[in-house]
Amino acid sequence: MKKVSIWQMFATLVLALGIQSAAFAHTHLSMSSPQADETVSSPSVLMLTFGDDVRLVRVSVTGASGELDIGFTPVADAQARFHMPMPFMAAGQYVVNWTAIGADGHSVSNEFGFTVDPNAPAAVMNHGEMDDHAHDAAHSHDEAHSQDAHSH
Repeated sequence: MKKVSIWQMFATLVLALGIQSAAFAHTHLSMSSPQADETVSSPSVLMLTFGDDVRLVRVSVTGASGELDIGFTPVADAQARFHMPMPFMAAGQYVVNWTAIGADGHSVSNEFGFTVDPNAPAAVMNHGEMDDHAHDAAHSHDEAHSQDAHSH
């Protein structure tokens, strides 16, 4: 019988655990604008950036007077970055709910909140890294960017 060193056993265990955790890893929201718990003036665009390419199948924004009509339609092509033009939002607290399907076929849902205050600064978007982003089907690229609160 061949003897196995403690280092070989340790390396095998680390490799097995690494493969297992990768298999169970799900896509996550890595950045948003507005950000979670941020206070901003009425955002002109909602931006969601995921850690991996996903198919965004649901996005809703709800405030004190109910769900806002943001005109979202599910996106068929998997991408990491999405943004949707937003209607004017009155002062108050809002919750964004989203559902995305990752490359592994699992759906992931989550939510985050932000506050709109007309005296607060505009939401900051890091648009310089958004060459591969998508707009919801009801909106064009030019329309979404004509309302951006920053310059390119």
